[in-house]
Amino acid sequence: MTSKKTMNLHPLSKHLAAGQGNPPRQVLESGVFAMKRNFFGVWMLPLFRFLFCTALIACLQPVLAHEHGKSDAMPVASSACAQALVHCARSATPVFGPEGKVWLLWSHEDRLHLSTSLDGGSNFSVTTVISEKMPVLDDNSEARPKLVLLSDGSLLAAVTQRDSHYVGRLLTARSVDGGQTFTPFKPMLGGVGQRFETPLVLPSGRLVMAWLDWRNQAAAKAKGQAYKDSGIAVAWSDDNGQTFQGKSILADYSCDCCRMAAAVDRDGLAVFAWRHVFEGTTRDHAAAKLNDNGTFGPLRRIAVDDWKIDACPRHGPSLAIGPDGTWHATWFTGAAGKSALQYARSMDQGATFSTPEAIGNPAKSPARPQVLAGVGNSVWRAWKEFDGHVTTVNVQRSADNGLHWEAISEAARTNGASDHPLLVYSGDSVYLSWLTRDEGYRLKRLNKP
Repeated sequence: MTSKKTMNLHPLSKHLAAGQGNPPRQVLESGVFAMKRNFFGVWMLPLFRFLFCTALIACLQPVLAHEHGKSDAMPVASSACAQALVHCARSATPVFGPEGKVWLLWSHEDRLHLSTSLDGGSNFSVTTVISEKMPVLDDNSEARPKLVLLSDGSLLAAVTQRDSHYVGRLLTARSVDGGQTFTPFKPMLGGVGQRFETPLVLPSGRLVMAWLDWRNQAAAKAKGQAYKDSGIAVAWSDDNGQTFQGKSILADYSCDCCRMAAAVDRDGLAVFAWRHVFEGTTRDHAAAKLNDNGTFGPLRRIAVDDWKIDACPRHGPSLAIGPDGTWHATWFTGAAGKSALQYARSMDQGATFSTPEAIGNPAKSPARPQVLAGVGNSVWRAWKEFDGHVTTVNVQRSADNGLHWEAISEAARTNGASDHPLLVYSGDSVYLSWLTRDEGYRLKRLNKP
């Protein structure tokens, strides 16, 4: 492990406890499931779901300790974090640009901020506020603001503005001057009911945007019909985010509190993965390719975990596709007899997947797996572990497209709260991106120069 890059925009006061600022937890939740609510908000739930989770919670104490503790999610900053500093943010998302430029998108008190580095992420010297204060910005690690570099060199920021019941509205804004200024944020749709926006830029230059959409759910309920959670909606832009086409729901029944994942296949088309609601209350993972005509190809089931739970795990998958077309997926499951974190690969565009293999140490509550491919035959995976006191991010590399894996190594650690780890690459360089309350933002190169 080499070339550790640390962003120390400001020193963090030692008295800032990572767990401070958490509101009272009114509904039981965990990394295994969140009862249709986010960490900082509550859904109106039927009583039987609450009773169900109360009964199940006794079986989940090790994971609860991790998910409820300081380690797994960045809490709302305390009064000691009143200034707009990156270590006070709840998530931070990097995007690499040309000539060593790195942009870092983060939020503070419902405003979006963009920090810029001109030396590959070693120092972030300029920070710009790019949005007005929003009523509630959807930013909690699982749902985070997004930033993508478009084919013409412009930037597009995407974010969800929501209410206290997590009814969201997807907004986008563009910058044509390297992030110095952005256009006003504008809605993707006229109505509400969108969350977990997932943008992806294709080799053709087309920008594809997917999100979880409640329109079919609302229509079904208006007719007195049952509907499972959310739909998957997709739009695309051929003018670098100025206008979008499509905006249609292409698949029904996605778990409505879990983020999606996206990757570009060898043929230049987008593939999306999500936690799908299968028969009854089974919540396993599925993937589908977006065709050129704006429709989904066949729904591919990544694994038959058979996790039956009438609640939301709040734990989305990760997806990567290598230059040879191999699909790589990592995910979390709470199914009986299964390891919490799983990895599988497909060499036939998702028609079949390898037998899932366990990731991480089950005694240390492994969570938030990430997978990255695209540099030769190398594949990387990373995840968090928590021993009751310290959170670590562990990484593994495969040199043969996921067939075999090298020894696990620790890439970073913290004693306090932390964002989800991200794996990103620029050229041939693979990086771990991680925001922690105590140490601030870190961008660490994982492979040797």
